[in-house]
Parts: sequence; structure tokens; C-alpha cells
Amino acid sequence: MHKRTLALIAGLGLAAAACKDSTSVTDLNNVSAEALASGLTRASTSLLVTGLLNSTRGDYDVRFLVFTQTMGRDLYRLDNAEPRYITELIGANPADFTAFIGGGAFGQFYVTVRSGNTILNGLPSASGLTAAEKSATQGFVNVFKALAYYHALETRDSIGIAFDVNHPIDDPPAHFLCKPNVLASISLLLDSASTELAAGGASFPFPLPAGFSSNGNFTTPAAMMQVAQGLKGKIELYRGLSHQKPNTASFAAAIAALNASFADPAAAMDKGIYNNYSTAAGETTNGLADANIYLNPFVGDSVQAGDKRASKFFAVTPKSLNGVTGRYKTSLTDPSAALSASIPLVRNAELLLLRAQAKIETGDLAGATADINAVRVADGGLAPIAVPATKNAAITAVLYEKRYSLLAESAQRLVDLRAYTRLNAAAGPGAPGDIFQSALPIPKPQLDARGVTSITLDCP
Repeated sequence: MHKRTLALIAGLGLAAAACKDSTSVTDLNNVSAEALASGLTRASTSLLVTGLLNSTRGDYDVRFLVFTQTMGRDLYRLDNAEPRYITELIGANPADFTAFIGGGAFGQFYVTVRSGNTILNGLPSASGLTAAEKSATQGFVNVFKALAYYHALETRDSIGIAFDVNHPIDDPPAHFLCKPNVLASISLLLDSASTELAAGGASFPFPLPAGFSSNGNFTTPAAMMQVAQGLKGKIELYRGLSHQKPNTASFAAAIAALNASFADPAAAMDKGIYNNYSTAAGETTNGLADANIYLNPFVGDSVQAGDKRASKFFAVTPKSLNGVTGRYKTSLTDPSAALSASIPLVRNAELLLLRAQAKIETGDLAGATADINAVRVADGGLAPIAVPATKNAAITAVLYEKRYSLLAESAQRLVDLRAYTRLNAAAGPGAPGDIFQSALPIPKPQLDARGVTSITLDCP
């Protein structure tokens, strides 16, 4: 049984309806490796998928979203009791790899990967599942493994991440791959997911939470294959924009994948899959619901007149801390509104804007403008723009739409500023001596597990 994900990451947290009151039903809330050694059952597969999705919800916590969105100059967490949210993210000091910022937004993603590997390792000998259901499950799990790997890479960028982690616990720790190789590996994983979902029949052998049907129906293998294609399009775009090993052929691959996704200029911009949260007893609340979170003033000051996305934020009494000032807050982080608010994992507006970015790189500015305007008109209520005269102007146009349509949803702002070498003073005010940190360091426990003081990337 494969048990290892990364060194020093232990345990698989699961959340599901309790079964342990029954004297005849195994305690499936704490499924042991031994119990799974001979394969999964239909019931344990369903429970483990619930655990995988619960772990995915945990990925979108205050560390991942606030750390990356502060570095990308969208959000500030101004907490008098914890200055490192500013001083180690946009201040003069780099994040401490021994502390919660430099060591954060990393291990949780590998808990999700491990959750997925636990399912995949048991599927071949699973009982009570048809061949099609096993294929559907495998494809579904690989989509969420790919998403977790990508989020880990978003936080570390050119520093790289570990990828080949499905090994026995006594194996050496996994090598770190460079960013281009990680992106290539994620792309292949999504290809596998699409193939598996295509062979997955008409339905999954497990229930899915409300976030898969609240904005479109993504509860079937066919619909999830469109999600896989959308994520592949995203990965291929950033493979092409990679500074380490750019792959210009990836832009055409990105457009092809996005065309095969659920990207649709005529559909609702909110169509997609979501992590849903709740204030009900025993449930998980939205980790972004935090009264200390403010917007970078540039966000509020730079919105275009008449943009209805301005309704996402509001002016407040200014607060200054550690060299930065917040003058706006957003309902997306307001505890009075956001505790049970859903967070999209991927949705139509993002896919259209990703496709616009890929079209810009292929020289199709007219096609890019059509996708930009689909979001601009539907989400922003603004008049469409004319085809930009230059590639640079087109990039500026798409980044505007991404900032306001996808505000507080992901690390996309940081990723784009890095990709276009715009992570500089033009991104917005920071703290005195701002170093514009582009990536978090490798956490110290990962170095200690390998007996090293720095990581040598595997990048053939």
C-alpha cells in the first residue's frame, strides 16, 4: 500500500457522515491503510471521495488565498497582532522558511494529493464497482490531484515542487521538479483524466456536493471531462508563458483544450464547479471570511466607471499598518456575508479569459477581444472594447477583466503578473523597500527531511 506523500506530512483528514454508531458498519470516518489493503468497496470509495473534496476545500484557506493575493497586490491582511502578513509578503524581508508564511500554503496540497492516491491505489482491486465506474473515479481523482499540484506550484513558481510522491513511507523523499517539468506532468495527468472520464459511463458511483450543481451540472463524467480540458488549457497557457523553458506550441494546445471545455461566451459567467461552505454544525466555513482583510487601494481606485463588479467592494475607514493602507473591503471576505459563500475552482469567465490570453500569444487579437468582451459585458456591464492595437494593450485589457471578475478567487493575479513580468511598482503600492516577492520558499521541514540546506531541481 502506498502511504507516502511528502516527508513530515502525516494523516489523511476525512469529513463525511458518521457511520460508527452502527455495530455492523466499519468506522469509515477513519479508514485505515490495513482496511484498504485488499481494495476498496463502493461505500469506502464514496467516503474517500468525500474526504478528497473536503481536503480540496481546505486547500482554499487563508494561507493560500491571502498569501498569493497579497503578493499579487489584490488583498492585504492588516492584523495588528500579526505583522508578517505584510512584512514577509510585500515588505523588505523575504518570507521565513521556518515560520507559518514561508512554510505555509504547501503541505495542505499534498494532503489532497495523498487523499487522491489512497483512492487510486485501491481502485484496481475494488469490489462493487464496474469497470466504467472505476475509470470514472480514476479520472475524477486525477482532476483534483492536478489542481492540488498546480496550487502548490502557484505558491513556489520557479523554485519548483515535488511531483512523484506516491511511494511507500520508507522511500527517500521525492525529488523537486522545475516549473516547466511540473506543468508538463500536470498536463499529462489531465490528459489521463480526460481519457478515464471518457470511458467512465453516464454517472459517478458516488454523490457530489452542491457546488457541482449550483452553477451548471458537473455531476457526470462527461461534464467533468470538460473541467479537465479547461484546467489543461490553463496549464498549457502557462507552459507557453514560462520564463524557464517557454513552449510556444502550448498556446495552440491551450486554445484546443479550452475549446473542448465548457467555455462559452453565451453561457453564464458563473457556470462552473465550486467549493461550498456552511455555518452548520460540523461544517467548514469559508476561510476568507476575515475582518482583517482589506483591498489594495489600487483595486478600488482603478475600477472603470460603470463597472458593476465594483459592487464587490466598499469604502471603509482607512487603516494603515506596516507601511500599507487599506481603504476598501470586499463582501467576499466580510464575515457577515462570506462565512458560507462558495469559492469557484474553475468557472466560465476564467476559461474565456484564459483563452483570450492564449489567442493574444498566437496573434489573434480579434479573437482574444471577443472573449474579453464576453466577460466584460456580462460580468462588468461595460461596453465592449475595440480590438487593441498592440499585444501589450491586449494583455492589459485581459488583466483588467481578470482582476475584477476573479477577485479573491485564486492566485491568478500573482501568476499573471509573474508571467508578464509585471510584478513591479505598477502592480500597486506596497511597503517601504518592497522586494515584490514572487514566490514562497521551500519549507524547512522539506529541507530537513532531505538533509540539505537547498533544493537542486530535477530539470532535464
